[in-house]
This record gives sequence, C-alpha cells and structure tokens, in this order.
Amino acid sequence: MNFAVDWVDRVDFAKMREMRTERLREYMKKHGLDALITFRAENIRYMTGLRPLWWPITFVSRNASIMTPNSRPILYVTSGDAPRCRATMTWMKPEEIRPCGTMEDPGIVDTMVKEFVQGLAELGFTNGRIGVDAGTFEMIAGINKAFPKAEIVDGDGCVIEAKAVKNSEEIKLMKTSSRCAEVGMQTAIDHIRTGARNCEILGEVMKVFYSLGMEVPQCNLIVTSGEETAPLHRFASDKMIRQGDLVFMDLGGCFNGYFSDFTRTVIHGKPNDMQKRIYAAVYEEMMTVHELLKPGHTNVEVNEAARGVIRKHGFEEWGFHGVLGHSIGISGFEAPLIGELAATGEKTFEFKPGMCFSCEPAILVPGVPGGGGVRIEDTILITEDGNEILSRHPYCEELMA
Repeated sequence: MNFAVDWVDRVDFAKMREMRTERLREYMKKHGLDALITFRAENIRYMTGLRPLWWPITFVSRNASIMTPNSRPILYVTSGDAPRCRATMTWMKPEEIRPCGTMEDPGIVDTMVKEFVQGLAELGFTNGRIGVDAGTFEMIAGINKAFPKAEIVDGDGCVIEAKAVKNSEEIKLMKTSSRCAEVGMQTAIDHIRTGARNCEILGEVMKVFYSLGMEVPQCNLIVTSGEETAPLHRFASDKMIRQGDLVFMDLGGCFNGYFSDFTRTVIHGKPNDMQKRIYAAVYEEMMTVHELLKPGHTNVEVNEAARGVIRKHGFEEWGFHGVLGHSIGISGFEAPLIGELAATGEKTFEFKPGMCFSCEPAILVPGVPGGGGVRIEDTILITEDGNEILSRHPYCEELMA
C-alpha cells in the first residue's frame, strides 16, 4: 500500500523478524521447550517470515519449521516453492531453507520426520522437551517414534503467547492492513444499490484488496442483505438488494502477513423501528467494549459487561452467539478469545499493551422486514493508557438516528 521512500521510516522488516525470533526464544524458555516444531502456516511465518502458498483449506502437512532456544530456525517449505524462497528470503541462509514433502502419505511422513531429526541434531538438540503446534495423527505418531527419549508436548500454547503481544513493526503492518480493509468497506458501500447482488459487491471488494497488494481475504468474507442477515448467511449469495434492506459486510484481509477484520451493517433506504432498536443495542455493546478493552481489565469483565447490554435491551434470545472477540495479527483468528459461548472453560487473562483484538458484537433477529441481523466489528489495539481503534470507518448514521 505504501511506496518504499527515503523520507519517512515505515516498517523495518529486519527488526520485526529479529524481535519475533527473540520473543519466541523467550517463550520457549518460559515453557521449558528444548526444541519447537511448527506446522501451522501462521506459526511458520512468525518463526521464519515465510509467505505461504495460501490454500482455500488449511494444510498442516506441506510446510514446517524448527528451532531451539539458542538457534536460528530451519524452514522446510513445500518443494515447488523452495527455489523461490531461497532466492528471495535473504534473511535466511540457503542451507536453512529445505524442501518439504507433502505429509499426507505415511511413507512421506517417515521421510520428513527423519529430516526433522537430522535438522534438530544440527541445531544442537539431543534430548529434552519438543513442542509441536499441530499435525495429523500420523505426523504426531511419527515424531514420537523418531524421538523415543524425548518428551513431545504442546508447542502451540508457547507460540500463541509469543504472538499475543505485537511489536512496534507488527503494529505498523496491522494499521496498514486495516487501512486496506477500510478502502474495501467504502468500495462495498459505494456499490450498494437496488438490484445489486451480494456477490457482485464482494467482487468489487476483492478487486480492491488484490490491487492494494493484500495476499488473501481474512476468511470467507461476508456480504449479505435483507432476510439473509438473520439467520446469518456467512457468504455472499446471488440475492439482490432491495429498499429497506440491511446490508451486512464483514471484510478484511492479509497485508504483508498481518490481518485486518471489521464489520459494518448499513441500511439501503429507510430503516424500520426494529432495525433501529437492534442497531442501538449493538452499538451500545460496542461502546462498552471500547470502554473496557484496556490494561487492567480482563476478558471476563468485557464479556460480562457486553452481554449485560444485550440483556438490558431484551435481546438475549438473539444476541448470544459465537465469540465476542478474538485475537488478530499474523493469523486472522486466534487465541486468546473473549466470550466464547459454545463452551465453558475460557481462560481468564488481563489485557496488556500490544495485544490486538477483533471484537464483534451482534444481534440477529429473524423475521424482521428488510432483515434483523446487525453486527458491528472493530479491530482494537491495546495501548499503554487505553486503546486505539484501527478500523476507523464510521458507523451507520441512518440506523443510529
């Protein structure tokens, strides 16, 4: 989105990679890990800086990275991409970038695990605790078999903790990613008209995103309208927008490895009273989140206060859905979470400067003419003395009237 110019300091990528590596080493020591093997795309990127070959489904079997608390990482990249990585990832030595077979076949799993054994030996690992972040049953079983004297433990928690607080350069990228998403949101709003299809509007957004250099959308982005807002259709259908329809847009993407994600719900034409009631409740819930998502407060406090707003407005039946908020950064959706409703046992934590969350209160009331599904979602960075809203696009004044 920005040019490389000599008259302003922008993102220092070398500094960012160094800071991430040091933080990962710090948390490996905190978790008592003598080695770490990562298979998740976001964790590999955090460790090595690899821009992955994005797929419409998540693969944990095509790339890997390893390191110890005292070593540089080794990257195992899907074999067809290895030449490109060696040629462009100049911050790594060519011998630190190695081809990776697709670990879907048991025989290939055995071969790659042997490569990991050799790689960790080169990094000085002999025995101890190995953290692994993910993998198929075959992959985990192979690692256990290959390291009979080592203890194989969860490594995902270590990386989650390391990623939770963003450094100064990561924050610059997240702000740029949010600016890209704002351009996409304005594009979507500009294309709302009677007879426009939901999928047509999303197509215009995707054109803008890729023209700005974004790598991939944050998820299966949502543009939905009218009766398809409740129950929520989490995609862009061929439905045509009509006068009086709510238009619900959940947009975001990845810019240089960092994700944006925010939602606006607007009205095409004039809103009815129920639509305004719903919007007022969601807006108040979001303002409550803005007030409490600061150092010194916890995820439980924010969740209880926000859900209290829903009760006050009488929307308990339609307002308790999904997760209230999720961490965002080098992944579009990750822990720590705020207010997961489908399960108990959420870990209580205190907000710290550098954490960043996408918070998404919503009320979805079926049977409302023109649709009764409203979500407002903001990306919020926690600062030393409060927070900063990264998604600056205004809310819908017609629905707030």
